[in-house]
Amino acid sequence: MILPAAITGALLLAGLVMIVAYFRPAPPKPEKHVKTQATLAQRWRKVSRGTRLRLIIGLVIGLLAALITALPLLIIIVPAAVVGLPLLLGKQDTREQQLIIALEAWARSLASTADTGRYTLREVIGITRGATPTVLRGAVDRLHARMSTSWSAAEAFKAFADELDSAYVDEVTVYLIQAAQFNAGGLARALSAVADTLAVQAKQRMEIFNEREKPRRTMQVMTGIVALVLVGLIVFSGTPTIAFYRTPIGQIALLVIVGVFTLILAWAKSQTRFRPESRIVLSNTPMEVER
Repeated sequence: MILPAAITGALLLAGLVMIVAYFRPAPPKPEKHVKTQATLAQRWRKVSRGTRLRLIIGLVIGLLAALITALPLLIIIVPAAVVGLPLLLGKQDTREQQLIIALEAWARSLASTADTGRYTLREVIGITRGATPTVLRGAVDRLHARMSTSWSAAEAFKAFADELDSAYVDEVTVYLIQAAQFNAGGLARALSAVADTLAVQAKQRMEIFNEREKPRRTMQVMTGIVALVLVGLIVFSGTPTIAFYRTPIGQIALLVIVGVFTLILAWAKSQTRFRPESRIVLSNTPMEVER
């Protein structure tokens, strides 16, 4: 009985780890170097403090639940749920939405200042720095610093776009690069048009965000129901019905139930992920960010 339970528990843990790893942001690619085998202690230190705390709490609760119910799988299910559910049921990423709103405000600020026709492009960016939204302020400061040194205006704008890495930033940057390279007229009108487009896109993003919040809330309710069922397993562990789950077949059945529910959560999470638009401004210039 213990061996099948241990095998099924290991399979469940492996599946949950793969799902959690899929939804975590991809780390930046490290520079090529001689590979060294990280020890278990080193890997543990790389885990965030909050995740480690949740894992320890989950292990303690899972161990107590397993001792009370004689269900070994709870040693795996409970800590995996404590660590994985915040990732699967967490709020949507609003970075793109906030970036669009900030770009709209910045583009309108640039357009109103450029409309006077009395300033160069670098001066327009410098004048509007104080009114730049927080999301863009650091990148705009570095853009102005590059334009004030030996960087060409075009390369400075491309580095700015690379730093923020967004198709919406590219849309604004294209007009700025054209103004820098060709001294194109109508910059204020072009930036106003871009700001209007960004306003529409921000509204659309908000509508999509609200629609995708509905299934997330539904999954939260379903997760609460499942949690109550698990509590019922512990409270009524002495009943004949619950005794079935102590058998090898019952352990497998419990694994299947939890696995299917986890796959549903993973599918629901995947539906809330925004796929970034393809970028149109790419720079081959190495990033040298002044601070």
